[in-house]
Amino acid sequence: MVKATKLLYLLLFFLTPLVFTTFNSELFEIPKMYLVYLFTVLVLLFHVLNYFKGQVSLLSKTPLNLPLLLFLLIQIISTIFSVDIHTSFFGYYSRLNGGLLSLLAFSLLFFILVNYLDDKFKNDIINFSLISGFIVATYGILEHFGIDAKFWLQDVSTRVFSTLGQPNWLSAYLCILLPLAVYKLQSSRSKLLVTFYLVLNTLYFLCLLFTKSKSGIIAAVICLSIYLVFNFKKFPKLLGTMYLVLLTLSLVIDNPIKDIVFTSPSLKSEKPRSDILITPSEDIRKIVWSGAIRLWQKYPILGTGPETFAYTYYSVRPASHNLTSEWEFLYNKVHNEYLNYLTNTGTLGFLSYLLLIFSSSYLLISHRKWDLLAAYLSILITNFAGFSVVIVSLYFFLLPALALTPVPVNTPRFLRSPLLLISLYLLIFSSSHLLKFYLADIALAQSDREDNQNQYVKSYQYLLKCYQLNPNEPVYLSRLSVASAKLSAVYFLEKDTTSALEFATNSLGFSDLALAISPLNVNFLKEHTQALTYLATTDTQYYPQAITTLHQTTLLAPTDAKTFYLLAKFYNATDNLQETETNYLKAIDLKPNYDHAYFDLGLLYFNQKKYDLAKKYFELNLQYSPGNQNALDFLKKIPNPSRLRRFSL
Repeated sequence: MVKATKLLYLLLFFLTPLVFTTFNSELFEIPKMYLVYLFTVLVLLFHVLNYFKGQVSLLSKTPLNLPLLLFLLIQIISTIFSVDIHTSFFGYYSRLNGGLLSLLAFSLLFFILVNYLDDKFKNDIINFSLISGFIVATYGILEHFGIDAKFWLQDVSTRVFSTLGQPNWLSAYLCILLPLAVYKLQSSRSKLLVTFYLVLNTLYFLCLLFTKSKSGIIAAVICLSIYLVFNFKKFPKLLGTMYLVLLTLSLVIDNPIKDIVFTSPSLKSEKPRSDILITPSEDIRKIVWSGAIRLWQKYPILGTGPETFAYTYYSVRPASHNLTSEWEFLYNKVHNEYLNYLTNTGTLGFLSYLLLIFSSSYLLISHRKWDLLAAYLSILITNFAGFSVVIVSLYFFLLPALALTPVPVNTPRFLRSPLLLISLYLLIFSSSHLLKFYLADIALAQSDREDNQNQYVKSYQYLLKCYQLNPNEPVYLSRLSVASAKLSAVYFLEKDTTSALEFATNSLGFSDLALAISPLNVNFLKEHTQALTYLATTDTQYYPQAITTLHQTTLLAPTDAKTFYLLAKFYNATDNLQETETNYLKAIDLKPNYDHAYFDLGLLYFNQKKYDLAKKYFELNLQYSPGNQNALDFLKKIPNPSRLRRFSL
């Protein structure tokens, strides 16, 4: 069983980067997280069996035990006081990683792993990691040359993401492996191994360059430089030459570092910022970070709860976010792991996170594990401009363990039988729920596909399957609300009033359940409004409910221009022209380049024969949407002032 436990860990490091699917609602992170959950349960069972047989100790003393336990304790307390306990425990739906459950899994894997560490096992973990990385990097390079260009909607050949799902996530993973591969090259003696690791390092770095990730490339250069400094005397000429070759590659191949070095400031500023359609990611990050700081100031002690940023950011979202190309995007992460912990778990969570980092770094430095230190530091660097995904979290929690020499803790023998029974129960309970939850997510993806093809009945049936498998997931409940409203509208058109009324009632019921679990989820409020929009086609009594819901949304998201725009549309549908005008103007105030709001406000004034105002707003619309033929047509319909004067005379 000891060998089987070690094999589970090796498979965990090998498979996690490689796993992705084509049938989940999120193709990369969800399968990886469920794989980690499954391996955690299996590792726990095998470990307890080994302990029951007296082959290993249950626990071991390490310098990281206390920092990790303190970190977990504060995460648990923050979850208890979270604004959304469900999300804080399970994680944000499409991510999962970062919720309390995922942190418990990674921590448990650490506490169990240290009981099995020996030099051979540590070496095996690194070897399995590097082999998996070899597959990932090779696929990434092939992606650059178009091997799967027709498979993805994104231009994956320009910025590769391999089996990780996003270029920055891939770069963060490769940065972890590079120092380990360099160490293997340095310590290899046979020519065959030297050649293999030389090729491996080149593949990693080449794939890293093809991600065009600024944070990843900078992290790799810094961490390899640190490794070079600490191993300068041991550096053979071959390794020094390889390092220079890699740096040269980074300046030759099209990537952010080349742009920084070879592009002059005058060339960079030739194009006016107003002409750029895509807002630079660093500009958006600054806006999101400023919002995160404001949120921490509102909840300074324990934050709003793990993984709740997607909901709470709206309350402090800077209005300047409306002027970016991603103004309608939902940000479920701060895109800075440190601010993520500061915002979600407050000062206490942030300090405990820093304590864990400093403890791990000190451990690696004191044991002179320069390769592990460089790999660990790469995580800290890439996390500054991003956030931890499943594979990065796996290394963040487990990599420092490879420097440990644990001391077994003696535990009473009478604990063995109860622990075995508990672990068996956990295996059965967890496995059945993991399977249900995973199948529910597959059904959710199938529902989305059917909905996109206007197959509303099939879409609804798949959502019902989601609900049956996991009735407490508010994402399914909110989607069911919208799907039921669509079917209510369909049956109303078919003059089946009984079915239309039944689905309308179900729609409101599902939405109430979703909001009872996640009352601050702005997305659920917007989906509730969407459902009421469909229901309003069957009965105008739903308009006031939609207006009430949108007003509730504005309290949670006071700078969200889209909400005020929708509010104006609903007021217009109820012929409340004063409130329509007020809310269009509010949307424009929050987003001065809001072309749709300008046009609709111009149309409102045109219908009221306020032609001067109509002309003003149609012309403003054309400033931001020059090709809008409707605005041009209405401008032609506006009588010129001289004709109006003659008519009045």
